[in-house]
Amino acid sequence: MLEIRSSARLDEIESILKAVALRNNARVTVISHLGHAQQTAAAGGPAEALVFTFYHPKLHTTLLAADIRFAGFLPCRVAAWPDGGGVMLQALMPSEFCRIIGRTDLETQVAGLDDVLREIVAAASAPLTVTARARRESEPSLWRATEDQVNMRGALPQRIDYRGTKIEDEAGTGSHDAPGG
Repeated sequence: MLEIRSSARLDEIESILKAVALRNNARVTVISHLGHAQQTAAAGGPAEALVFTFYHPKLHTTLLAADIRFAGFLPCRVAAWPDGGGVMLQALMPSEFCRIIGRTDLETQVAGLDDVLREIVAAASAPLTVTARARRESEPSLWRATEDQVNMRGALPQRIDYRGTKIEDEAGTGSHDAPGG
């Protein structure tokens, strides 16, 4: 079990993990939010947590080809919850998967995925250099969406066909509907 404490806050850890995953040819495919900030930790545990699901296409495909039982464990997950002023990160290492399914002969193939997961969690636990909040000239009201946060799914294209017809040309009659006065 890999367990590392990060100095980042829970609201910062998502962007850090996404950036580090991309550097390692992996992707964060799912982020699950568990618990609520308003909850009291009745059982003594954290009131909220995030679970990040990481997918590494090449390494996961290799492991699934070696033994389909890896499908019960892949993609890899990293849990994050607030711990004091930082975040605790925890993940089950892929080499543990081999021991669980009784295929210790595949540990050499799993070593690459172990390294990637260890690198992602270790980089997220490294101290941040300069955050947007640390700069004096930035205020929270001036923050805008970054490329990762913009969804272009609902955006209309500029042209609708190969001849250059505009969407505005197709939508109306071509003249003003209400000439006013």
